Amino acid sequence: MEFNLRPAVGADADFIFKLSNDELVRRNSTHSGGIRWKDHVKWFSRMLSSPDCIFYIVESRGEPIGQVRFNRRGMGWECSGSLVASARGKGLSARFLRAALIRSGLPEVVGMSKITNQIAIRPLLVNGYAFERRETIGGEEYEVYRYRDRVFTIAEMSANHRGDLGRAKELVAAAADAGADAIKLQTYTADTMTLDCSDGPFRISGGTLWDGMTLHELYAKAATPWEWTAELKAEAEARGIELFSTPFDATAVDFLAGLGVPRYKIASFEAVDIPLVRHAAAQGRPMLISTGICTPEEMQEAVDACFDEGNFDVTLLKCTSAYPARPERAHLATIRDMLERFGSQGVRIGLSDHSLGAEVPVAAVALGARVIEKHLTLDRPPGDAESKFALLPEEFAAMVKSVRAALAAVGDVSYEPDATGRRGRRSLFVADDVKAGETFTERNVRSVRPGDGCAPGLLPQILGRVATCDLKKGTPMRMEFAQ
Repeated sequence: MEFNLRPAVGADADFIFKLSNDELVRRNSTHSGGIRWKDHVKWFSRMLSSPDCIFYIVESRGEPIGQVRFNRRGMGWECSGSLVASARGKGLSARFLRAALIRSGLPEVVGMSKITNQIAIRPLLVNGYAFERRETIGGEEYEVYRYRDRVFTIAEMSANHRGDLGRAKELVAAAADAGADAIKLQTYTADTMTLDCSDGPFRISGGTLWDGMTLHELYAKAATPWEWTAELKAEAEARGIELFSTPFDATAVDFLAGLGVPRYKIASFEAVDIPLVRHAAAQGRPMLISTGICTPEEMQEAVDACFDEGNFDVTLLKCTSAYPARPERAHLATIRDMLERFGSQGVRIGLSDHSLGAEVPVAAVALGARVIEKHLTLDRPPGDAESKFALLPEEFAAMVKSVRAALAAVGDVSYEPDATGRRGRRSLFVADDVKAGETFTERNVRSVRPGDGCAPGLLPQILGRVATCDLKKGTPMRMEFAQ
C-alpha cells in the first residue's frame, strides 16, 4: 500500500477522534478509557500549537489512514502511532515510523509498548530501536525502546586492491580500524559490464583519469575476483564490520545472495536499469541506490521498483559522478530536496562522495544525509588513477570522526539557553550601597554581568522608586526592593 505523511491540521480533529477511540487503539494505550469530544478538541488544539509535539497524518490515495506523533516529555521525545483497522496487517507500521523519523530529523526517540502487545514492538526493532528497560505504568508492564539517529559509514574498496588478495584484506582491516560500519566491493566481470569493443563509444575520453582505455580494458583491470568475496566477508565480520557489494547484473546479484550479503548497492550508472534494481530488491535486503545521473523521476522509478518487490528499506545516495569530484560540483542542497521528495515515503538519503576531504560529507550530514560512502586506499603511488579520489586510512578515520561529530552538533530543535551562559548574561545589580527610603538612580542600580539579578528591561520601572530596605553594593536587584 502506498502512503505519504503530512503535518496534522485542525481539520483532522474528527479523524483523530475516531481513531483514538478505536477499540484496539484504546486497549493498547496507557489510558484505556474512552475519550470525550470536548476533551479531545482541547487536547488536539494544544498538540497542534505545542513546540513539544510533532504530529503527522498518514495518508493513502489522499485519505487519512493513521497518525504518528512525537511528544517531548521527561524521557525525551516519545513516539506513538496508530492505523485504521483496514490498514493493519500490511507491514505499514514500520514504514510510516521510518518515514516519520526521517522527516522529523529527531536525533533520539523513545518508544513504549505493553508487553502484551508484542506486535507493536516489531516496527521499533526494524527501525533500529534498542531495548532499554521495563517499566510499570498504571499496574501494567511496558517495554521501553530507544532510537538514536546515526550515520552509517561505508568504505568503498573499488579497485584499490590492485589485484592482490592480501592487499584487499589490509583494506578490510583499515576500514574497521578507521571506524567504518561497512566495506563495499564491486561484483562484475568485464563481460558483464560492457562489450569487448574498441569502437568510439567504448573508448574512454573526455578528460577522465582513464582516457585512452576501452571500457572492457578498464573493467578487466579493476574487477575484484568473485572468489575473494567469501574470504573477505569472513574477514570483515571477524573485525566487526559488514561487507557487501555492488552487483552489476543479475548473475552478480544471485552470487551475492548465495553468500548472504547484508545489503545491496546499485551504482549511479545502473540506477536506470530497473530489471536489475527489481532483481536485487527482490532478495529482501536493504537497498542503497546512487543517483549521480538520475532525474527525480528516475529516482522515483527506482524506489517504486523496490517497493513493488516488497522491499521498503531504501536509501538514495546523492552522488556526483566525477572522479575526483570538486566540492563546488556537489550541490548538496539537493539533499534537502530529496528528503522532501522521498523522506515521507520512508526513503533515507545519503551521500556517495568522490571528493578528497571530509568537508563535503560533514556538510551532507548537517543537511540530513545518514549514509556516507567514500573510497578507501592504503597509499597513492604516482600514476594510480583509483587512489586519486580515495582517502588514506588516517583520512578516512578523521572523516568518520567528523561526520559523527557533525550529527551530534545537529542535535534537536532547541531555543533553551545553556545554563552556564544564561547565568553569565546581564542583569540588574545594586551598584552602590543604598539606604532604605533612598531613591534608585542610574548611579546606584545598573545593568551588568552576571545574570543573578532581574532583567535589564525592568530598569525604567525601578528608576525613581525608593528602596524598601538597606541594600549593599553587589546585591542582585529584585522588584520587591523598590516601591
